[in-house]
Amino acid sequence: MRDAGREPGPGRSVARASAVGALVLYGLVTGTVAVGAGAASALLVPGPEARLVVWPAVSALVAVAAGLWWGLTPAGRRSRVLGRLLDHAPDEERR
Repeated sequence: MRDAGREPGPGRSVARASAVGALVLYGLVTGTVAVGAGAASALLVPGPEARLVVWPAVSALVAVAAGLWWGLTPAGRRSRVLGRLLDHAPDEERR
């Protein structure tokens, strides 16, 4: 615990903020995808009672899978995968 009394340097706080930003963005996108997938799958099921079960079940399944991917994938690999996805954005959005 040599660094216990030291303030984090500017590089460390920027890295921490970008990691938190990536997690928030990932959570928002995967949450939206999870709810959308649940709603779409519920439309394929006949009967309102079954839809009330399918929608949250599929939403939870997709959200848990996304959370497990985030939690179990090493940070370096996660950054490369997310960076590849963001590199495919149109040029106007990157400016």
